[in-house]
Amino acid sequence: MKVIVDDNLIKRLERLALIEIKDVEKEDLKKDLNEIIEFFNKIDELDLSKTEPLFHPIESGKLRNNVESPSLNREEALSNVKRKENGYIIGPSTVE
Repeated sequence: MKVIVDDNLIKRLERLALIEIKDVEKEDLKKDLNEIIEFFNKIDELDLSKTEPLFHPIESGKLRNNVESPSLNREEALSNVKRKENGYIIGPSTVE
């Protein structure tokens, strides 16, 4: 599939991304997009007919075993907390 990077594509990308691209940036963006598309075109040209599909480079996941270990009690866990109340940590407000 041939992708043409022109002003129409840039306008469409602006609408999809809900952004405004300045005129001075549009030429650089066109150049960058063309380079990216050319890179993918080169990947498409690779002959992978003799290549076995690789689903994951590692045969199996390297997960650790769940091992129970002692944990901190409430007093130890709260000993270095700046703000606490009724045994709970008070974090910064995220909603105004």
